[in-house]
Amino acid sequence: MTVHTEHSAVGASTGLNTNGAHAGPGIWSLPALREAVDAGRITKVLLVAADNIGRPLGEHFPARRFLDHVHDHTAFRIPLMVWQLDIEQDLNPDLEHIGGLSNGGPDCFLKPDLSTLRVLPWIPDTAFVICDPVLADGTLLEIAPRQILKRQLERLAAHGATVQCASELEFFLFEQSFEEGWRSEYQRLTPASRYQAAYDPLVAIANESFIDAVVEQMEQAGVPIEAVSCEYGLGQQEINLTHTQALEMADRHFIYKFGVKAIATRMGKAATFMAKWDAAGIGSSCHIHTSLWSLDGTTPLGDTALFDGFLGGLVSSARDMCLLYAPNLNSYRRFQPHSFAPTTVACGLDNRTLSFRVIGEGPSRRVENRIPGADVNPYVAIAGAIAAGVDGIERQIPFPELVDGDGYARTDLPQLPTSLHEAIDLFAASEAVKEALGGAVHAHLLTVGRGELNAFLNNAVTDWERHRYFERT
Repeated sequence: MTVHTEHSAVGASTGLNTNGAHAGPGIWSLPALREAVDAGRITKVLLVAADNIGRPLGEHFPARRFLDHVHDHTAFRIPLMVWQLDIEQDLNPDLEHIGGLSNGGPDCFLKPDLSTLRVLPWIPDTAFVICDPVLADGTLLEIAPRQILKRQLERLAAHGATVQCASELEFFLFEQSFEEGWRSEYQRLTPASRYQAAYDPLVAIANESFIDAVVEQMEQAGVPIEAVSCEYGLGQQEINLTHTQALEMADRHFIYKFGVKAIATRMGKAATFMAKWDAAGIGSSCHIHTSLWSLDGTTPLGDTALFDGFLGGLVSSARDMCLLYAPNLNSYRRFQPHSFAPTTVACGLDNRTLSFRVIGEGPSRRVENRIPGADVNPYVAIAGAIAAGVDGIERQIPFPELVDGDGYARTDLPQLPTSLHEAIDLFAASEAVKEALGGAVHAHLLTVGRGELNAFLNNAVTDWERHRYFERT
C-alpha cells in the first residue's frame, strides 16, 4: 500500500522561494507553508541536522511557532552533544569537547535552510527542513557533516568550478518488520526475492507496492528518481537519484534513506543500508557520479585540465580518503574480488572492476566513484571526493592512466584498505588530507572512526568468537 496524506501535494511551491530562486518540485515556499498551517493541514515542523553517522536528528516545533521565529534561528535549539554521540547514542569521551558535560552540556542553534523546506509524505501533517548547526558565538559548527561539504565546495569554487553528483544507492528489503528483525537478532529474515534476480522484471512485480510507494513519495518530497531495478543480492534493490548540485544531492540522499526506512516501517517491512548484511551474499554500494561544471552551472568541464587534475586527485588520494567512503567496520566486508565492489585503486574507461569508472566523452565526461558503500554519510563522502579533487587540481596531478581488463587480477596496482583499522591509519598519517579538510575536521572524523573501531574491539563478543572459543579454549 502507498502511504498517503490527503494534503501530501497541496501547497508545494511552484513559484519562488524566500531567496528569490525558483523552487523545484516538492519544495515549499514560506507563503505556501503559512497557507497550509492556516488551513490546519500542517501542524508542526521537524527541524533536523545530520549527525556524525548521517542520520537526521532534531526536534519538532509547533508550526505557528516556527513561522513566528523562522528568521530568528536562536529560537530553535538542540544539544551540541548530538555530535558527540556514536551510532548507539553513547557519548564518546574522546569528543567531550563537543558539547560535553565538562562545559555544561550546552545547546547549539538550528538555522533552517529554507531552500530545503518540504513536506515528507511519510510524516503526516508535518513540514520538514534541514538545518545548519550554529554555535553560541554565531559561527557555524565546522565539524557538522553538511558544513564539511560546504567548505569543500568553497575550495572548489575558488578554482572556478562546481560539482554535480548523482547517488546510486542499493539496499536490501525484507518481509519482516524492523521490530521482528530486532527480536530475532536479525536471523532467519526473509528477503524480498527468493533467488538472484538482477534486472528481472518478474521478481520486481512482487515488490511493486513498496517500490511504487518509494518512487511516488520521493517525487512528492522533491527527491527525483532516475531509475529503479532489482539488484543481484536476494531482496536487493537499487533506486538511483537524479543528478543535481552536490549539496542538493547530499540533502536528497539524506532524505531518501530516511524515507525508505520510514516507508518500510509503515508497510511492516525492513530495509537495510548496511554495506554487507550477510557474509555469504553481495554488498550494497553507493556509487557516486561526479562531474565538473562552471560556477553558474551551465557549462560542463569534463574536457578541461581542471577535470584532469580533479580525477588525478581522486585516484591518488583514494587510499587516504577511504575512511570517508567506508566509515564503518562492516564497510570493509564489501571489498571482495569479483563482487563488483572494488579492491584495487585504479581508473578505467567504463570498467566496473576498478575503484573509478570514467563515463562519457568530451565536456560531458564524468567519473563514478565505486568505493562508497550504502552505509556512507553522503555529506562526508562527497566532501572527501571534492577535497581529493581540489588537491589534484592544486598539485596539477595528471589524468590517471586508464586500466583495461579485470582489475581484481591486478596485484601490481595499489589496493584499497582491507579494514577500518588500516583506513584510520592511512587517514591519520596523511598531511595532504589534513590540510584539505582542515585540522579540526580531520581530527573529528578520525576520532569518530576510532570510536567505531574501539566499540567493536573493546565492547563486543561476537557469534564468531562464541563458535570458535566457547568449547575449545
